[in-house]
Amino acid sequence: MKKNARRPFCGGFTLLEVLVVVLIAVLVTMFAVPSYRKAQERNRYLAALGVLMEAGNAMRMVHEEYPSLSYNFQFNANNTASSDTCPSSPGDGSQGLLLYYLQCNKYLPKVPFESGRYKGYYYNLSTVGTASCYGCSAEGVACMYDQGAENLYKCAYIDKHGNLHNN
Repeated sequence: MKKNARRPFCGGFTLLEVLVVVLIAVLVTMFAVPSYRKAQERNRYLAALGVLMEAGNAMRMVHEEYPSLSYNFQFNANNTASSDTCPSSPGDGSQGLLLYYLQCNKYLPKVPFESGRYKGYYYNLSTVGTASCYGCSAEGVACMYDQGAENLYKCAYIDKHGNLHNN
């Protein structure tokens, strides 16, 4: 038997090959995670903006049909419709009855609020164009706002004419 006989090939990876694969995986993760988070934040904002648009249109509709009514309130889980019977008018100034009227008649969606917020945003509504949001410089029929970690407010509002504005 020979002394220098070579061992048969085992078929494993070398340490250098494994390190290169791990390095590539780390680089891909470094670039993918921030862009994924940015896309998540954008989707959250757009979903909240859709509710804002519907709420603003509903409030403008109520003001056109019932110009003498004046509502100004925060839209959250405490004032959503829960019964099957729908009122024929928004009532005499009760915000609960107004939202109940709007949701029963499909002018406003039933929003799944969580701790008074939807997708992290608070909503203020008004039929007379005086809904103001913290950190926003203007008033409209509906506005939404979110206080970020740096105490900066991100907000958007809809004016009396149905135009969307971002601050």
